[in-house]
Formats: sequence, C-alpha cells, structure tokens
Amino acid sequence: MKISLNWLEDYVSFKVSPEVLAHKLTMSGLEVEKISAVGKDTVFELEITPNRPDCLSFIGIAREVSTILNVPLKIPKPCRDRTLSCPYRKFITIAGKIGCQRYFGAVIKDVKVGESPQWLKDYLVAIGSRPINNIVDITNFVLMETGQPLHAFDYDKLTGGKIIVRHANANESIVAIDEKEYKLDPFMLVIADTKRSVAVAGVMGGKETEVSFQTKNILLESAYFDQGLIRRVARKLGLSSDSSYRFERGVDLDSVRLWAERAISLIQEIAGGTIFASADILAVQRKTTEPKIRISVAEINNLLGFSVNCARCKTILSKLGFSVVVSAKDSLSVKAPSFRRDIKAGVDIIEEIARVIGYDNIPVSLPAVRMSKIENSMSRICRETIGNVLTGLGLNEVISLTMISKKVLQKAGLESLSVVSVGNPLSVEQEIMRPSILPSLLSIALSNMNKGQKDLKLFEMGKVYLPSGEKEVLGILMVGRQHRDWRKSLKDEIDFYDIKGAFERILEKLQIQNYLIEPNHEVIFQTGQGVNVIIGGKSVGRIGKFSADILNQWDIKKAGLYFAEIDLDPLYAQTTPLSRYQPISEYPAITRDISLAVKGDVAFAQIQKVAFDSNAKHLTSMEFIEEYKGEKIASGYRGVVFSLTYQSSEKTLSDDEINGCHENIRRNLVEKLAAIPR
Repeated sequence: MKISLNWLEDYVSFKVSPEVLAHKLTMSGLEVEKISAVGKDTVFELEITPNRPDCLSFIGIAREVSTILNVPLKIPKPCRDRTLSCPYRKFITIAGKIGCQRYFGAVIKDVKVGESPQWLKDYLVAIGSRPINNIVDITNFVLMETGQPLHAFDYDKLTGGKIIVRHANANESIVAIDEKEYKLDPFMLVIADTKRSVAVAGVMGGKETEVSFQTKNILLESAYFDQGLIRRVARKLGLSSDSSYRFERGVDLDSVRLWAERAISLIQEIAGGTIFASADILAVQRKTTEPKIRISVAEINNLLGFSVNCARCKTILSKLGFSVVVSAKDSLSVKAPSFRRDIKAGVDIIEEIARVIGYDNIPVSLPAVRMSKIENSMSRICRETIGNVLTGLGLNEVISLTMISKKVLQKAGLESLSVVSVGNPLSVEQEIMRPSILPSLLSIALSNMNKGQKDLKLFEMGKVYLPSGEKEVLGILMVGRQHRDWRKSLKDEIDFYDIKGAFERILEKLQIQNYLIEPNHEVIFQTGQGVNVIIGGKSVGRIGKFSADILNQWDIKKAGLYFAEIDLDPLYAQTTPLSRYQPISEYPAITRDISLAVKGDVAFAQIQKVAFDSNAKHLTSMEFIEEYKGEKIASGYRGVVFSLTYQSSEKTLSDDEINGCHENIRRNLVEKLAAIPR
C-alpha cells in the first residue's frame, strides 16, 4: 500500500524524518519496503499483513504513527445530521442471507459532476490513482482514507430506481467499468436494479451505470460483504480492485454508515447536491458487546522479558483504539475496537504493546536453560539407523509434499484407497492427503527421468494419511543400473533382490529376525514380482516390481522399476534397543549343502523357517546357492541348492553330530514342504 506523507499529515503531525518514521513503522510490524519522491511529496510503500486490514487506510496508518510517536490523532468527523434527517424510502433490498451483512445507500440529487479540486487530484496521483471526476475521486479518496470501499451509481440509469442485492442469474453477464465483459456464476453476488445487474458486489461496478460528467443524481453505496465470497468471486473472474482487496481481508461492520457519511459530506462540499433518501439495511444482528480480555501487567512483563509499567500499557492501548479499564493490582480489562478483529487473547494484547515499543528496543537476553536428561526415542533411533543403512547402500533421501491430487493416486493404481480430502486446497494438485507414499516417489522418479537421470535409488521416510489416522512409512524406489563400474562393459541392472536385500539389511541392523516374505498379487506389481512383508503375524509392507500398466499410466519408458513401502510403527515395536556382544566362536565352522526339488510357490523364507525349527541347535546360517529348472525336475517344481553352516561355541563338532542335524533338516523339509531330495 502506498502512503503519501503530505496526505498523512492531515491526520497526524510528525517532525521526524521519513527515514526515521519508516524505521519506526517497520519495527512496529508495518514494513516500509520503499521510499520514493513524487513531486514535492514523499511516498511510502508498505507491506500490510493479512491480519491487519485496519492499516489499509490512511487513518489506520495515522493511528499507528500517533501511538508510536505519542502525538495527537485527528480523525475527520462527518456531519451525521445530513443522513439522519433525510426521509427513509424503501429502495434497497437484500435477497436473503446471501453474503451481504449490511448495505447503506444514499440518493443525492442535483450534484455537479466535474473535475476535482487540485488538492484531491494531487493526493490521488501521489499514490498512483488516476483522477476521473469529483464524485468518483471522492469515493476513491474515502476508500484510501478510511479503508471502507464505496461506489457511486448514476441513479437515473438504475431501472426502477431500486437496488437489489442478489446472486447472479444463470448465464448472466456484465460489462464492468474496465470495459470487459464477465460471465457470472450463480454463486456470485451482484448489485442489481429491477432489470439487470449493475455491479459485481465488492469487486467492480458496471459500465452502464458509472458516473459521468452528464450525471445529475447519484446513489452512493457503502456495504459489508462476506470475505470468503468476495475472495472466491475475484479469483474466479481474475478481477482484483482496491475494493475487493479490502473486502477479502475484512472491513469494519460498525463503520459502514459512518464513512459513507464522510463521503456525503465531501460530495456536498465539492459537488453540491441534496440528500433525497437513505437506507441502512442490516441483514444480521450485530453483537451488542465485544468480549473483554483480562490481563495483568505482571503477565505482560513476564512474556516480554522486561518491565513496562501499567500507565504506559494503558496509554499504548488507548491510542490504538482499545477500551482499557485498570483495576486493582495493575490488572487491565481490555476491549478491542470493532476494526481489530485479529485481537482474540491476552498474547495479542502483549504483542500490541511490544510492537509499539519497537522490537529493536526490546532488551536482548539469553533465556535460562536448565540441563535435563533427554530420553532416547526408539522411533528416532530407528529412523537414524534406517537412514544410515540406506545411504550406506548408495540411496538418496528425498522429501516430498504430503498433499497430492486424486489424478496421481489413480495413475498409481490406488484409487480404491480411502482418502482424507483437504478442505480448502490451494490447487487441484494438493486436494487430498496422500494415503500412500507411492505416488510421491513415482512423481519424483518421473521428474528425474525427464531430466536424463536414468539410474535412481531413492528413499523417503514420511507420513501417510488415512481416515483412521496418520502413520509413518518408509518408501524405497530403485531403477536402472546397480553400480557405475568402468571395469564392466555390461552394467548389471537393478532387480527384485536388490530392493529386497536393502530392506533385509535394515531388519538386520534393527535386529528383527522373525519376519516372513509372502507372495503379493496386487495389480500394481508384475505377476510373480511382488511380496508382502510379515512381522508379528501382520503384513507391514510390500515390495515388488511395477507392472507395465502402472509405468504406462505415468509415461515411464524404462522398465525394471522397483518399489517398497513399509510401515515403520511395527518396526519400532520389534526393534531390539541394545545390541549385545556375542563372542566369536574359536571352533571351526562346517558347511554342508542340501539339494531339493520344491514346488514353484514355496518361498525361501518357508524353507529357512522349517530348517531353523528342526531342533538343529548348531545351525548358524542358511544361504541360497542356486536354482535350477530343467528336464530332470518334475513339472511344477524347481531345483534349489542351499548351503548350511554348523558351528558350536563350545567344541569342535563331529561328523556324526552334523550328519544327525543335517538329516533331520532334510527329513522335515520333505515332510512339511513336500520337497523331493536330489
């Protein structure tokens, strides 16, 4: 917002330099971004935060300057008798509770429309506004002075001489004063006469009823429109104005009529005219009293970290427009003015005092820090361990947005999942909270591949959101070559066992041993290339190779894309917090192979479980050696070879002891898995 210092001095006198004033305003939370000279005037450009619509006016800024410099504030007082004494006529209708809480209108006849006086032109030009005629310039002047948007209609061009505040009709359109035609949607609020719409409420007036040099009679509008509705209309039409900017942030409901009367006073002073009629329509019941906030000076000083006396607190708040009553024991009862709807609690009162004093004037001190023991968090330890393992294996950690679109969820083959929708999404790309980390990793992979990065090893630890609640998950994605090795002419491509091995390395580091791998038949995975991970009897995740359908949906040309998604909470619960030292056996280990033909659907984890459950106390490890499918293997079977290692920490094992254990394992595999010895 632009502020002319010449104009500002109409409301508050100050003797400090523009640079000093700019610094004091900035330190009070009203950042002055630029100081420029316009003729003999100095103009500030301020950044006003959305919670301070009261500062989108010269009076609002003057109130701040008056408080900061402790100088008097001069607010112009319109003559209310002019509208109170005029006859009431029913010429304004608000069609139901449709987003217009208050509408004031006044008909002024026999005005002389012409050029504005030079002082008014100079003020408007200084802030970048183009003078048009005295009536329009006065509405723009009062808008900038008070923050209350106003609009003047050519009363003789209003069919039926009436104003109706209503929603737009189907297929209705309007030519605005910018001479562009806008198609209106039924949710939009319009100002209409008995025949057609004449303005988009709170946004811009219509061309057909604008005030010109031929205008004799005008209708002055001052209203309060719903913030959310005006914001929605402005975004939909791609249309923004000084009025919509203020309505979107909120104007003062109690001052709608007051500032209209200010404009009427100026119109009669500059353009003449007689008030023919006025009406003030309230569509909602106003609150009779604002809630009071009670706070003690001790609370204020405790939060600020330095001492401010009660008198200074009262002076600051009173000059800002607050009603303050001091009770015994330096306790303040504070009521915020109607234009400060951002004040809700005691901390807001304290912030007002602090910023007026100036953030640069608050003494700097270090807080008292007491030493305390920080308990180890198992989830934090696990996350650090997982991150270290995966980065050690050459993976890169990524962080993605947790809000996604329904479209990418469908492309990932997960449209059947229940989702949590975002109530007011910034865009369609952020309309739901992700129920799976899969779409996020696929989006990152696609972006990298489109930039020429074909070999990817990525992981992310983040949250997913379901109607039942949120949970932490680990996502891994791999594609491309295993390693870049100049010694190999043919580069090994990543396969299923690379991503499965990465996950098993995590379980090894977390000392989780009791887990199973079972087939997964989800459509997102290629047939026979997907598994579920079972821990504690429950499925905690899935690992697999994406099907061609999923890759086609994402327009990913490279095959061999592998993905894993694991719930982290079960891992936290199963993790052994401390590693215990196990002495290395000084006795030799003995290795024996076992060759079997097993059914095609028997997993290695099943074979391993049977082996270790065979009361083979000296069995220390079991390693898969090879798989064979050929003529000598029965149909539906596959040949497998395993290497079993036996070792004792107490003695050297004899052949008889090993043979007994080995035979017992072989026998159990044959009996429990229908394996055929080879």
